[in-house]
Amino acid sequence: MTSGQHRLRFLYVVWAIVETMLFGGLIYGWSSLVFVLKAKFLYQDLCSESKMAEPDNKTSNMLRLTITSSPFDNSTPIYIMLPTDERNQSSNTAAPGCEAQDSMLNLVFTVASTLFCAGCAAMGHINFKFGTRVTRVLSMIIFVTGTLMIAFVSQDVPWLIFPGLTLVGIGGIPLLVTNTQIANLFSRGSSTIIGLLCGAFDISAAVQLVIKIAFEKGFSLRHSYLVLTGLHSMVIVSTFFFLPKGFISKPEDNPPQEQVTYRVEDGEAPSVVLLDKEEEAGVVIADGKKQPLKEESKTPLTPPPSPSKLPSLFSCILSSSFLPHVIWLSILQLRFYYFLSSLNPILNNVLDGDQAQVSFYTNMSMYMMLAGIVTSPFAGIVYDWQKGIFNNSRSKLRRDLMPSVMPLMTGTILGLLVTVFCMIPAKEVLYLTFITVVFCRSFLYCMGASFIGAVFPSEYFGLLYGLMIISAGIFSFIQYGLFKWAEQAGYFQVNIFFLVLVSLSFIHPVFQWIRSRRAESVVITQEE
Repeated sequence: MTSGQHRLRFLYVVWAIVETMLFGGLIYGWSSLVFVLKAKFLYQDLCSESKMAEPDNKTSNMLRLTITSSPFDNSTPIYIMLPTDERNQSSNTAAPGCEAQDSMLNLVFTVASTLFCAGCAAMGHINFKFGTRVTRVLSMIIFVTGTLMIAFVSQDVPWLIFPGLTLVGIGGIPLLVTNTQIANLFSRGSSTIIGLLCGAFDISAAVQLVIKIAFEKGFSLRHSYLVLTGLHSMVIVSTFFFLPKGFISKPEDNPPQEQVTYRVEDGEAPSVVLLDKEEEAGVVIADGKKQPLKEESKTPLTPPPSPSKLPSLFSCILSSSFLPHVIWLSILQLRFYYFLSSLNPILNNVLDGDQAQVSFYTNMSMYMMLAGIVTSPFAGIVYDWQKGIFNNSRSKLRRDLMPSVMPLMTGTILGLLVTVFCMIPAKEVLYLTFITVVFCRSFLYCMGASFIGAVFPSEYFGLLYGLMIISAGIFSFIQYGLFKWAEQAGYFQVNIFFLVLVSLSFIHPVFQWIRSRRAESVVITQEE
């Protein structure tokens, strides 16, 4: 690390947090955006007359007409949707909606989140092949294209929301991927830096909340996204002035140290030990006691090892560290995605369709997301704390894996709690559910990134992270089937399914704990 990088590294962190917060994870603010889309009557034409909800006094875009052929006929009310005006479209609540509309909008998020994960893998490959700068320039083009599509979505062209939301997601994730390498500038607390960035990624979901509130105050969705498009130009600064064209390399965990040979004089047969150059000359700890040393030779027993070459990418992908990690993240991400995609219909169900209350609790859920800037670093702090505890382990595998066991297990427990709270259809439990979701998401993505950054070479981070995300994205496509299942049988059965599924994610931390114990036992046995 150059002296200039050392002085400016905290500025890099602050700038990375701001841009990740504004643009990184807008796709996760779907529950706020879908409220606005309903207020714009997107896909409202799918609702049949029999399933159309009775409009209330707050829904001013519906005109109730009663048509009769004679005064003695039974009259039948007919609802006619008035054209919407972007300038006056400041309705405080979303349209009543129906199952067909909810299903289509759920499909929007399902397709977008799946393709977002696929795009993440593609961007990871581009990052690996062409470096940071090319990746970020391409992400800027993709992001701006997506925001412009969402800006011009309307009842006439509702399909723009499909590619728009997808491209906003694909264009946002490279900001997180490329900014995480800034943690390599810090010899200590690197996981905390990654946690801060993941927290900023959480907060970016609240940008959609700001857009929703502005919409309710009369500021159109189009104008909000045009402003967001203009703000995105700030990414140019870090792309060309802060971050390198290639990568910020990860420092060596254990740099080669000169070894010196000593002979132990303890009245028995002499034995040879190897000490680091920094070890105190004259004594050595043996069986818990200090014993005198007599220097025999200062010639290293073996020449200093040459810098190790990178392991093959294929071996990293098929390793027993990466594959269980992908399964762990896939399960918990499905739990998180399903919560986001089904939040609006769940709130309508719990709150009996009271759109004012639905709007209020939707806002509350996004306000809770703001806590991600606190909870994500907390996950990183727990990880760094565990690293300190196991830093003196004799086995390198134990030093790498054991710190992850507790935070990985915490993420699984939080996923189970989210499922349990979702099974309780009470308004009083909603706040507790939102808080738990924020903690769960923080541990999910902080550990998703930190584990790969700690165990595998930094050059492979973007590629492995992208591969993990696309695998999880393909798996999360199940959420649409779960949504249809909930429509037929209710959300309780789906939550029972999630209780079983999330419990399976315990396999990952337990397996890494077993591997760590075995590796440590082997090293101790060899030394004895």
